[in-house]
Amino acid sequence: MIDTPKRKYDSLAEEWFAQVWKFVLRIALIVFTGYVIWRIRAILTDVLVASILAFAMIGPVDWLCRYRIRGMTGRAQRLLVTLVVFIVLAAIVARCLALVIVPFQSQVHDLGHNLPAYKSHLLTMVSSAKNWFAHLPPDVQNFLQRQGATGEGISPGSWVRDMMEKTFAGLAKIVDIILIPVLAFYFVLDGHSLRNEFLALVPPRRRREAIRLLRASSTIMRTFVIAQFWLCVIAGVVVYIGLNIAGMQYSLILGLLAGVTRAIPIIGPVIGGIPIVLLAALQSPILAVKILIFFSIMHLVESKLIMPKFIGHKIHLHAAVVIIVLLIGGEFFGLIGMFMAAPIAAFGRVLLLQYVIRPRRIARAAKSGASSITAPPSPLIIKSQ
Repeated sequence: MIDTPKRKYDSLAEEWFAQVWKFVLRIALIVFTGYVIWRIRAILTDVLVASILAFAMIGPVDWLCRYRIRGMTGRAQRLLVTLVVFIVLAAIVARCLALVIVPFQSQVHDLGHNLPAYKSHLLTMVSSAKNWFAHLPPDVQNFLQRQGATGEGISPGSWVRDMMEKTFAGLAKIVDIILIPVLAFYFVLDGHSLRNEFLALVPPRRRREAIRLLRASSTIMRTFVIAQFWLCVIAGVVVYIGLNIAGMQYSLILGLLAGVTRAIPIIGPVIGGIPIVLLAALQSPILAVKILIFFSIMHLVESKLIMPKFIGHKIHLHAAVVIIVLLIGGEFFGLIGMFMAAPIAAFGRVLLLQYVIRPRRIARAAKSGASSITAPPSPLIIKSQ
């Protein structure tokens, strides 16, 4: 009886030590997981891009697989359909690239014919600039000359070296470019098998819950990809109309280019607008200024108003939340972070509602005597079921 308090103290100390040890192990596991993710971030980027491509392709493949071919097993038919869909996609991409190259070839050819006129115009502009500089006050001239002499310029050698390094870095990414469609092909072909292999690692009592979360994540990604597709269509139509109004040639092909590059959030209009503005500059400097103003306004309206509202409505996020998570994703993971920020935030919202908010509401309802009242699950979980 005398040792009872001491035994209780030892038991409490052991329990406290076990809790602290579990906490330390969890922190170490989280840090190790974060370190591994950071080291393999380039691989994860390829996997994410391949997953996005697979989500875009799995709809046509599943639809075509509904029409069974006599004398062919389901596995063989899915393999054939997947091959056909990917071959058609590759042919469309190759055709679009060929169409986009046509305007630049034509304008470069015209530039060769009009080069003497451009040279004369450039010399006139240089002469006007010299006359303007000569009429400036001596103090201003000396100041501008000092800035030119002491300013940090870019030497041609460093510029060429930097371009060569970027070129070799781009060539090193060829393997990734080939790997992405290969991974997407296997994701589309064996998506169900991969899901079953993942579920085999989950404890049996958690498998139904894991299936529900997988369906919710699939719903989010499918909805996000469809929303991005319609935004690309809208961007292509708007650019086509705008270029027609501005009087620019090849407006249909350039609208297609703008629509495809729109798949990159926030900076997609910029990426698509740069070659279009350069092409306009080959036609007319005034036209280039008009196109630049048009794309600036379009980028502002699309990235700050239309896209956050449209994407947020589709995946049940507020437009302000979409803008914030896009900026955070771009800060940490660049373009792929910006692209995946919205669906990841939507899935995080599902987890928060399912495991934090809903249990607390149920507990409060039980305490208040209304134990039969339960908080509704996320709309995305309802939709996926």
